[in-house]
Amino acid sequence: MHGRRRVITAGLALLASRGAPAATPPPTLAQGVLRIGTYFVNPPFEFLENGKKVGFEVDLMDEIARRLGLTPLYVDTRWEMILQEMQAHRYDCIVGGITITKARERTLAWSVPYMTTTLSLVVNSAKTPDITGLAEMKTATVGVQAATTDYDVAVVMQKKGEIGGVKIYPFDRIADAMTDLEAGRISAVMKVAPVAAYLARRMKGLKIVAQVPDDPQPLGIGFAKDEAVLETAVNGALASMRADGTLAALARRWGAPG
Repeated sequence: MHGRRRVITAGLALLASRGAPAATPPPTLAQGVLRIGTYFVNPPFEFLENGKKVGFEVDLMDEIARRLGLTPLYVDTRWEMILQEMQAHRYDCIVGGITITKARERTLAWSVPYMTTTLSLVVNSAKTPDITGLAEMKTATVGVQAATTDYDVAVVMQKKGEIGGVKIYPFDRIADAMTDLEAGRISAVMKVAPVAAYLARRMKGLKIVAQVPDDPQPLGIGFAKDEAVLETAVNGALASMRADGTLAALARRWGAPG
């Protein structure tokens, strides 16, 4: 992990030479500071490593803040609260591998997607070697996190008879779901692809056997509805990062879709 961190640091130093900071930073809750709500239980987007805040979205927001002439400040919260807290202007923006949905667009404003991914199904190949794809999931119990698009999709799949059951875990207990999967207490875990791949790599015998078809997951940065100036500035930073290759480089570094 230390070697990877050195590579990340060196890479970000190179990226920092691209995209000059904004001459006039956009207005924020505290002058010169970009207050970011998130939760550090969501690898590889944001998590704690040896007490340090790291992840794809940490690097992403650090670079956006730099280009806007702002200092990033991360405020740790919980998934169950973050959308309502953003509506109440607790933050300038929020991240957390959050899928942009029609329901969420009714209450918050969103950046252009910085990534569009899929939902993946992870299984324990040692416990359930017969599950090799969606066709074998009809009797499977699938673990999902509460109040997520994973949960919404799993419920629809259960109603269609595509999976057998749904087991719900609190958002910050995804590790419990993976432990249950490793022990054979559930048949699969559903997560967005980058998180699923990260978790599967760290437990012997776990592998992704399928992506949920026809259900793209656009991920974005959330704002209060009246933060149009900041939203526009962030979208401009994202556009420049896409154009100069910064977004693609960060995606490669963290094993996420570009």
